[in-house]
Parts: sequence; structure tokens; C-alpha cells
Amino acid sequence: MPACRPSAASPDQPTGGNSLPPAAPAYFARDFPRITDSRLHVPVGGFGGIRRHGPRHHTPVVFVHGNQADGQNWLAVMLQFQRLAHYSMQEMYAVSYNGLGNAYAGMPTSAPTAPDQDYFQQNPQAMGNGGHGAADEDEIPDLCRFIRALQAYTGSRHVDVVAHSLGVTIMRKLLVDYPSLRRDVTAFVAIAGANHGTSVCRGLETSYYGCNEIAPGSPWLAALNRHGETPRPTRWMTVYDGSSGDPFFDPPYDETSPHLRGALNKTYPGQYHNDLRVEPTEVDDYLAFLLRRGQAGGSTPRERRLAHRLTATHPDGRSGELCGVPQLAGC
Repeated sequence: MPACRPSAASPDQPTGGNSLPPAAPAYFARDFPRITDSRLHVPVGGFGGIRRHGPRHHTPVVFVHGNQADGQNWLAVMLQFQRLAHYSMQEMYAVSYNGLGNAYAGMPTSAPTAPDQDYFQQNPQAMGNGGHGAADEDEIPDLCRFIRALQAYTGSRHVDVVAHSLGVTIMRKLLVDYPSLRRDVTAFVAIAGANHGTSVCRGLETSYYGCNEIAPGSPWLAALNRHGETPRPTRWMTVYDGSSGDPFFDPPYDETSPHLRGALNKTYPGQYHNDLRVEPTEVDDYLAFLLRRGQAGGSTPRERRLAHRLTATHPDGRSGELCGVPQLAGC
């Protein structure tokens, strides 16, 4: 991938909601590269890694959170990947691309897992801080450099991506800006992304930070989708409500916004925006997709059998500790 370029954000980006958040905590392995946030000028936070070029059994996964949240959003998902498919922290990486998030912005309706509770105890300022808006173009340089660092750290050219909400359009635009990266992203799971606009930005196109990009009918989205919604060779899956359970995509105009032409599109009617990211049924389905389609060089018979079992029985893997993150009382 070419060197990561500066942000191409419009100079007349709306400013409402664009307050600067505090730095996000970093729970990376000690030898994981230090990345500086290009907008906040503080170290980028997140999770991942055990040791440079440590052993792996899966293609590494990059988790990209949504607006006003941070990498904590993926702790419950990482726990499920670990317990159900034996992913290690050498194979899972979450980036906090806009500093410390507002926990309530990414909170599902289910109870916090043990790693989530540890995170909130250690970072109480994350609770109810009002949130700090993000925009796609401003975050692309940091995500670009994070993926490059991850590739160098793991020794794996290939990565999988699981993104939620704003993270979906950030990552999709990264693939447009850096076409060679499409050969490196083996599979992309896009959860509740504003691929054709979000209802919450209707009427806020000129006032709220980032809504000029992801309001329905915006020129930014039109340009993004003109490049093809699911460029190959990456394999694509979407996860979304598709009816009336997600307030970010209200019917009758926006309920199908997360749909991408050429993807495996899966709907979960009645599911809330953040539940789509962490609930066992959805996680089992997109984990199975990664086991089948996201393994560089092809999946093994064992991985295909496990994928079948996950989608047939939908086990819940949200209990226990997250091994490999000792700061969160992990094993």
C-alpha cells in the first residue's frame, strides 16, 4: 500500500459536535507500533497484539468502531471470537480513531461483559461524557497507518475488517483512496453502515460534523458508491436491521441504506443499532463468514465445520475473560 496521505476533508466541514475528545487508552502489546492521531496529536488507542510476528492461526481482524465511540465497542465481540473460534489477541486489533468515546453512544441493550466492566472502571470518564463527533475523511489517515502498522507487526499482508456504523464508510473510502489495499483485505463485514445515508443526518448536512458526508443523497456518498459498492477481490457481507428497529435508518426511506450491491446482505429485523454489532446471532453469522471467506489462502475443513455449527446453533460466547489483555483482568 502506498504511503498514507493527509486528510482530504473539505475545509468547510460543519463544526457542530466537533469537540476534541481526550486521548483513548491503549491496551496494545508493549512492542506494537505507536501511532499518533493526525487530528488530535495524541497516541491512538485501542487493543491488540501479543508480540511482533507471534504465531497466528487466522487472518488478523481489524475492528473499526462507529461515531462517538471507541475501541471498547469490540471487547464483547473479541471475547466471542476467542471463545468460539480460538482467535488470539495476536489476530484481533481494534483502533480508537477519535480518542476516548462516549460509552453510551456504543452501548447495546445487553449487559456489559467482564472486559467491558473492567474498561469502564479503569476509564470512568468514558461514561456519559456527551460524545465527540467524527467524520469520515478526517479519520482515514489514522486507519490507513493503523492497518499498515498491523501488517508489519503481524507479518500478514492480508487482513479482515469488521466495521460498525461510521467505521463502515471510513473503511470503504479508504479502499477507494488506496485501491491496492483491496488485494490485502480478504473479507469485509459492514455492520449498520450509512452506505446510502443515515436518517439522523437529514436536515443536518450543513451544521453537524460529518453529516455533509453521510446524509442521504450527499455528493460524498454518491462519489463513494460510483466506485462500485463491493470492489473485488475483497469478499463482502453486510449486517443490518432492514425494518424499523434501527433509528439510524428509519423507514420508509432509509431502512435499506446499509445494503451493498454484490455483498452477502443479512437482515435482522427489529434489532437495535448497537445490538447488531455484539449480539450472539449476528456475531456467530459474521464470524462464520470470516471463517469461510476471510482466511487468506482459503478456509480449512475444520473452519468450515465450525462455521456451519455457529450458524446452525448460535452459541453465546460472551462469558469469561479476554485472554491476552492482562490489564482487563484477562487470562
